Amino acid sequence: MGLNWIWFALVLFVLLVDFLTSNFTYSWLALGFIPAFFLGFFVGFEIQVVVALVIGVLALLYGLKVSKKYIKTNISQEKLLMGKYEGKEFVAQEQIEKETRIKINEVFWAVKNIGEKINKGDTFKVLEIKDNKLIVRKGDE
Repeated sequence: MGLNWIWFALVLFVLLVDFLTSNFTYSWLALGFIPAFFLGFFVGFEIQVVVALVIGVLALLYGLKVSKKYIKTNISQEKLLMGKYEGKEFVAQEQIEKETRIKINEVFWAVKNIGEKINKGDTFKVLEIKDNKLIVRKGDE
């Protein structure tokens, strides 16, 4: 009976860890700990451990598979922040000659201009992103 409460504590622990990390991976293990808790009133600790491991691992494998399927079908895949800039036009806040650093939407970027000089107030287009540089060209080219 004394070791029986370990399972209850483990259920609370994995739920707390998953809640704090927003991961919800280890909660599946709790499905193995719960039967082990109830079995603790009738069988020895060794059998409880086997039951907890078998049910917990099976629940974990099944839960991860279901979670991945749910995420793929129900959660839209957003472009990364960088991908949102490609093809967009912006107004230059400063002069851009060949290479410089500029601020777009409160983020500083290294910029490489492959066209003519872009003056302050001109529009420019982000053609692509190479490594960590925005490749840009004046908007009317």
